[in-house]
Amino acid sequence: MKKSHLKKLIQENITDWLRERSTTEEGESKDMAYTEKAPIKEAKSVFEDKVTKDGNVYLVVKPSKDTKEGGIVRSEKLESLVGEGFIGVYTTGEKALAAGKKALKARDANLKETYKKGQTKVKALETTISELRTQIEGKMQEAVSNPDMRESLQTESNSLLEKLTTLEAQCNRLKDAIEKEGLRLEKKSGKKKKETLASRKSKEDDSKDEE
Repeated sequence: MKKSHLKKLIQENITDWLRERSTTEEGESKDMAYTEKAPIKEAKSVFEDKVTKDGNVYLVVKPSKDTKEGGIVRSEKLESLVGEGFIGVYTTGEKALAAGKKALKARDANLKETYKKGQTKVKALETTISELRTQIEGKMQEAVSNPDMRESLQTESNSLLEKLTTLEAQCNRLKDAIEKEGLRLEKKSGKKKKETLASRKSKEDDSKDEE
């Protein structure tokens, strides 16, 4: 393995995966103990405005004795008035619920995709870890066969061992995060199946009652 490739792999810390996972789930849960050190990348605003024509609301100021016609109306961006934590504003509860269900579906799809990316990263790290172990064993055997080069080989072996320790720590941390995510997705999937079965049974019961 080339040193440049190994260095790049080490620098590509798993915080990229943790950041992506955190950004995807942000707003749904505050239980992020294992992602505290991962900086969260701010996502581009996707606020959906189904109420105003131009994104602005026009407020009429309560006039005082000094208020003039030019200062009686003030425009404000609806999104800024609504504040953070919301993805849209709608004219009816039905439309808002439909948008909410769509957002939940998109979130779950993103979480599953991020989960798969994490699994791929684990496999890549495990492959590199295996290669490093093989290199270290080779250096140790070479040191036994060549006593004159033992010192330099030991230095190289120590360097590889340090990198191995770093990658193993990263791999274990990522495995832990993926395991938690997998259990959460599995739990959510099981709950969804129960709700589907309950809904189906309810429809069947209603059909029998009609008969």
